[in-house]
Amino acid sequence: MKLDAKDFLRIFLDLVLSLAIFYAVFQTASFLAKNYLYNIRQIKEYVWFLRRSFDIDSFKIPIILLGSGLFAAWTFVRIRKYIEQKQMEQIISELHYIAKGNFQHVISIRPSGSLGNVVDSIHALVKSTREAMEEERRLEQSKDELVTNVSHDLRTPLTSIIGYLGLIEERKYKDEEQLRQYAHIAYEKARQMNVLVNDLFEYTKVRNRGAHVTRTQFDLVELVEQVSVGFRIAAQEAGLCLHVDTPDEKIEMIGDTDKLVRVLENLLSNAVKYGRDGTDIFIRLFEQQGGVAISVANNGAPIPAEYIPNLFERFFRVEGSRSKETGGSGLGLAIAKSIIDLHHGSISVDSTPEWTTFTIWLPRTSPSS
Repeated sequence: MKLDAKDFLRIFLDLVLSLAIFYAVFQTASFLAKNYLYNIRQIKEYVWFLRRSFDIDSFKIPIILLGSGLFAAWTFVRIRKYIEQKQMEQIISELHYIAKGNFQHVISIRPSGSLGNVVDSIHALVKSTREAMEEERRLEQSKDELVTNVSHDLRTPLTSIIGYLGLIEERKYKDEEQLRQYAHIAYEKARQMNVLVNDLFEYTKVRNRGAHVTRTQFDLVELVEQVSVGFRIAAQEAGLCLHVDTPDEKIEMIGDTDKLVRVLENLLSNAVKYGRDGTDIFIRLFEQQGGVAISVANNGAPIPAEYIPNLFERFFRVEGSRSKETGGSGLGLAIAKSIIDLHHGSISVDSTPEWTTFTIWLPRTSPSS
């Protein structure tokens, strides 16, 4: 903070006034000393002794020193108070600027002492306010996107259902075989809608801040092996060989088994659906970085690198045609990530021309921990 000429003039006049006050105090002290203290015999004799010894008016020396010390201290305090006052005025002025909506502004000074702590607290408050506003905007935008995506994804199969049922209602079919074909298409579209509605319901449940997690003790090795068994036939029908690699000993964990099963089923289902160009699926369970990791890998077609950052976003699809083919809702990986977040873990993906690998990491939550 810089002081201008007006500030220096004000400080100078303040010091002149202070000097005049101290001079008056000094003269008053001298008057009292000469007219009252000198009348005390012991003091008078001591003063005359000093005068004879040093040939000076020694009684004024302590008064001069005391006065000079007090004036120096007074000068320091006044200048410091003045600077703090100017700093406070500047802080208040910049606070008014921030209050007008300029939340990116940072107060340009950081005084020492308690005033500096006030500035730090203001910065922290403004930052939290800005983050809260940004989060609110993201939530609002997220709600709008959710409504738009749900409306779009429901409208497409619903239009087909109404169209084919309308043909059946109006008897616009050639024969019973075409009737069954129309009914089957309407049924498949209804199933597609059902998948979307169920996934949407599950997504909103796990995304809720108060989402309920039923924590029970379980053996993670057994859970992975049981889920894998359920996909062996589906993998064989897709021309894939499913390999399961788990430790021989148990891994006791605490978590919501239903939700974790949902995550594993989603990853294995995707591996079967999108790994048809390959030959193998590997699911591995191993300890990693103070926790437990589960990886699901397939050597099918790789995921394009530009899609990976958005892969766990809701309604994101690498290819719309593939999603329609497999009946996906675009919510499976978003649900998986939300469930893993509820368990304080992480989920990531790595895709190369050879392997596409999804890896779940969970903190070690054994009953003894």
